Amino acid sequence: MRATIVRPATHEDAAAIAHVHVRSWRVAYRGLVPDAILDRISVQQRTTTWLQMLESIDDAFTLVAEGDAGLVGFCSMATPSRDDDAGEATCEVAAIYVAPSVWRVGIGDALLDAALGKVRQDGWREVTLWVFAANAGAQAFYDGFGFAPDGAEMHDQSSGQTEIRLRASL
Repeated sequence: MRATIVRPATHEDAAAIAHVHVRSWRVAYRGLVPDAILDRISVQQRTTTWLQMLESIDDAFTLVAEGDAGLVGFCSMATPSRDDDAGEATCEVAAIYVAPSVWRVGIGDALLDAALGKVRQDGWREVTLWVFAANAGAQAFYDGFGFAPDGAEMHDQSSGQTEIRLRASL
């Protein structure tokens, strides 16, 4: 068994990232997000979106994790945060997902550790992220990295879920 490798994403990773993205959404959010939304998420559509995002990485970067099963996770950071009220030296975890087949073996930890290390090294002082208020498992994961609710919340129209913003110092 080889060790997990975390590296910057490339254009060639778009399809594999899309597969992880769709699989993890369908498993993690079943019961939180309406089935109709989860069932119509398309790997092909996500691949197109990821190709575009990986080509225009001006204010963002994405790291991927590779293991025995190939690409098994990714973490995308927005630098700066996409929220106008987040603060000048604040970046954002825009997305972090791990293939369900390898949940709880440290891949999410490795991805977030690497991403936070990079933004810390780049001089960012705080980091935020948005999470479904009903997703206690994800909140517990982020709590382990020092994230806590900062009072901001929004209602996601497509999922019907309330999201809360978490914040951590770097």
